[in-house]
Amino acid sequence: MADPVMQPALEPVPASIVDVSPGSRAVLRSGRPAEASTLAVTVVMPTVGFDGDFAVSARRVIECLGRASAPAEFIVALDGAAATALPAWLDRPDVRVVATGVRSGPAAARNAAVEAARGDVVMFVDADVELAPDALERVMAAFAAEPDLDGMFGAYDDEPTAPGLVSQFRNLLHHHTHVSHPGSAVTFWTGCGAIRTAKFLDVGGFDADFACPSVEDIDLGMRVTAAGGRIALDPGLRCKHLKRWTLSSMILTDVFARAVPWTKMLVTRHSMPTTLNIDWKNRACGVLAVALVAALVVVPWFPAAAAIAAACGLGIFSCHRDFYGLCLRKRGLRFALGAFALHVLFFVYSSITFGIIVVAQACPWPSRRPHAAGSPE
Repeated sequence: MADPVMQPALEPVPASIVDVSPGSRAVLRSGRPAEASTLAVTVVMPTVGFDGDFAVSARRVIECLGRASAPAEFIVALDGAAATALPAWLDRPDVRVVATGVRSGPAAARNAAVEAARGDVVMFVDADVELAPDALERVMAAFAAEPDLDGMFGAYDDEPTAPGLVSQFRNLLHHHTHVSHPGSAVTFWTGCGAIRTAKFLDVGGFDADFACPSVEDIDLGMRVTAAGGRIALDPGLRCKHLKRWTLSSMILTDVFARAVPWTKMLVTRHSMPTTLNIDWKNRACGVLAVALVAALVVVPWFPAAAAIAAACGLGIFSCHRDFYGLCLRKRGLRFALGAFALHVLFFVYSSITFGIIVVAQACPWPSRRPHAAGSPE
């Protein structure tokens, strides 16, 4: 593969690790005016190291830079301090590395990278996501063609590489959820998503209170659309997820990093979008899944409950037959049956978590306050 050459509109800078910790903001955005036909794009990827999946994902970004028809650069957002020297393959004129100095979370790392970005559009890519070869060009074309487009995001492909039932199920489910909901969105996704830099800065960037990977991208998308911005989901914008899932990591991530903070956010904002995995169909499946499990539990005492469980299972299958058909085509009947069981489990713990948080937010436990001196107990 030929070495990518940096486009002339973004002048090369030395590839070195720049400290952007608080008080050391050494690199700032230039504020260069944008022209629709020559939009510059900055790709941002947060990481805590330079090896593993990051190396695969970052090398693909560099490959995409070489194909870019417009100015482009790549900023690696190092969350913390570098434990190893900068790899030689990152030492390029179209790559910069900024470091937060101390572990601050991906939201803060991405914010620091955007402050250093020179692109009119910032494209976020996770460190375990490999872009499709045409991803960067697709983003450039979309923003150049639609001046009113503020943000966009894509979808995982349907060929996840991580083996195992849980990994395959999880990544195919994410793929199917996104490709089934093209068009306008009220959310955002940093796995493979882009936003105009000015709009990102206008809404204050990511909420840095999210110190761990969570729903900071959803929060950003909701703030952008609440401010009148337009975000689109383009299923043709593809990437491959390299993450390896286990049953425990899936449940813990879904409950504590997604369902809990997401539900709290929705309750606080009194807003309940009807897109993606909380559309009406998925809400109905959440109820059906809980009813299915409850019916199975009481079958030994009430055999007639088996009919209720079967009806609930049929309802879930009917709502998501396209997804189970995808699982059947990709991995066969045994995998499709396993995917159905995991999907029911996903609906059960997600729905229960949602219910618990809603009730807790609506009826908080009374706080125990210390009595003032002299006051009756």
